[in-house]
Amino acid sequence: MSGGRRKRHLDFELNLIPFIDLLSTCICFLLMTAVWTQVGTVDAKQAVGGQPVAEAEKKPTIWVSLADKGVLNLEIRDSGASKKYGKVKLDGVEGRPDWTKFEAMMKDARTTDPQLTTALIQPVSGTVYEEIIDLMDKFRGVGVVSLGVSPL
Repeated sequence: MSGGRRKRHLDFELNLIPFIDLLSTCICFLLMTAVWTQVGTVDAKQAVGGQPVAEAEKKPTIWVSLADKGVLNLEIRDSGASKKYGKVKLDGVEGRPDWTKFEAMMKDARTTDPQLTTALIQPVSGTVYEEIIDLMDKFRGVGVVSLGVSPL
């Protein structure tokens, strides 16, 4: 039976060393980047909705609308500081928000009403992400710790 089929060997060696190298590299990368996951987080709550109107307790709130060219439109609601400030428009300086005026106004509003610890940020589609983060940092600096970002 010389013309018959030959039996093929089905066992072969698979080189696993490159695969193990790839996995060890991925694990090293994940371990190194895990350090920055806590540093890069920002606590932001759901800004609008979530509770029925009947259950929602009215807290003093700052509503900030970011507009083009660094303009900040502020409105303080349900607070003693709303009589003094109400709706305020802070013009930008060189296309960026005027942080000195903003911080001075927020410090004064917080001394008027210490319960003013909630802010809602309303960006527009052209808002630079850096300005939102700067605004959140400025709020935290003056003691407004409960922050929310409204979706577009």
